[in-house]
Amino acid sequence: MFLQIITATGVLLVTIVIHGSAVMLLFRIAREPITNPQNLRGYARLGVSCFFVVGFVMAHMIEIMLWAAAYRLAGELQSFEEAAYFSAITFATIGYGDITLSGEWRLASAIEGVNGILLFGWTTAFLFKVSEILWFSRRQAIARS
Repeated sequence: MFLQIITATGVLLVTIVIHGSAVMLLFRIAREPITNPQNLRGYARLGVSCFFVVGFVMAHMIEIMLWAAAYRLAGELQSFEEAAYFSAITFATIGYGDITLSGEWRLASAIEGVNGILLFGWTTAFLFKVSEILWFSRRQAIARS
């Protein structure tokens, strides 16, 4: 059980670093429109929002695949497809229960669920802030005209 907890904790830490890096990279790329949203018109605001959503979906997919690789390397699941499916439903806390891990690795999947909740929450908070900046700046621009 100790090996499984150490492994799961390691994967959790790596996914946090991946997600933090994604946040920094996405913000760095979109710094101009976020810091000067008053320059954006119509669909440009939507484009900025979509840029962040697609970027975060890609980050979540990488994180899910990392968990899948860990389960596959541990020999817990028969194929990478099965591991990716199990990881996706666990990370998103759907948990259908049609695929389960052995008793030794069940705790790792619980840690993945916690990891998914935290990273989805981080994504949601960041997207909310981006939306607030874009919406609030539009409201200010309308009030000035």
